[in-house]
Amino acid sequence: MNENTGLNKELLKDCIASVIEMAEAVKSEPAGEFKDGKLLAYNEVLSSLKTHLIPVNPDDFGLGFDIDQKLA
Repeated sequence: MNENTGLNKELLKDCIASVIEMAEAVKSEPAGEFKDGKLLAYNEVLSSLKTHLIPVNPDDFGLGFDIDQKLA
């Protein structure tokens, strides 16, 4: 594995962790359409990343959980 590959993997892990953290923060906001829309957007981003990472195991990138259940 070349140096850049490891760096890219760590960067992607950090980005995914940041998106998960932002999504978790939204859960404490007041109920309403705006909150629902934000959670849906985070769900779509994380679901898309998880799908694209299937060949290299999404669990290795912090996506080893049921996104729909966690962001409900």
